[in-house]
Amino acid sequence: MTNQIDNGKSWTHRADNRERLIAAGYAVLSEKGYEATTVKEVAKVAGVSPGLFHYYFASKDELLLAVLRESGNRYGQMMRNLGDSVSIEQLPEATVRAVKERAVQEPEWYRLRYELFALGLRNPAFLPVLGDLFKFIRQMLAGPLEHFTGGETGRAEALAAIVIACFDGLALQQLAEPGLDLDKAYDLLLEIILNANKK
Repeated sequence: MTNQIDNGKSWTHRADNRERLIAAGYAVLSEKGYEATTVKEVAKVAGVSPGLFHYYFASKDELLLAVLRESGNRYGQMMRNLGDSVSIEQLPEATVRAVKERAVQEPEWYRLRYELFALGLRNPAFLPVLGDLFKFIRQMLAGPLEHFTGGETGRAEALAAIVIACFDGLALQQLAEPGLDLDKAYDLLLEIILNANKK
């Protein structure tokens, strides 16, 4: 649908504009960080006007939250697809391998996560979003991990929290030292998961 604005120029309201803005926000925020990102630059990368940005998002904060939700949903879908493609016994190895590859192949996803971590520490309004993100990932991991904790839910939840911390910490080390070989660290993490029912 085409709309007229006051100066006589027209703009096209396309169904994918919001998604394009989120994708552009993902690219710019992960490259430049929250403070250096501008609405104007995100709109330019998305190929829309800054005014159209504000049609979809009230602020840069709102865009960041949308970007994080979208990337969290993509991560969740990736994990569900992985869970559907391998047996429960193969899932830990497949998950560790996928996360290790993602840290190398898609470092921007982790940069965006770390940006949220920093914002959450500086801005209390972001802490609930950060908490929701961790809760979502813990719950997603804890279900399958129960198989490896002998059905102990509390132990599976604790293991999920440890696994998240390891995934984030190892990815951060990979970002800081791109050539670092972390294979043994990921192998040890996998060993911990597979032996989680031993006390």
